[in-house]
Amino acid sequence: MNLFNLAGKIVEGYLLLIMVPMAIMSWFRIQPGTPWAKVQYFFYRATEPILAPVRRVIKPIGNLDISFMVVFLVGQFVVVPVLLR
Repeated sequence: MNLFNLAGKIVEGYLLLIMVPMAIMSWFRIQPGTPWAKVQYFFYRATEPILAPVRRVIKPIGNLDISFMVVFLVGQFVVVPVLLR
């Protein structure tokens, strides 16, 4: 396994194991102080450094924040295939 292959696997793992659960958790209202709130905070802290710059460039459309979709699609269809070749 070369370095590019490893980087592709790391990006793919981040997208599937961090970004997707954060997106699913964002659909639900989680009460502060519960164990789920700590899990959601972990995912928020893990995804915000990637999503915040995209959010500054692509503003939310009404109440719909498409920064997640942009990062996920670019990662899945551009970055991962290039690195895993």
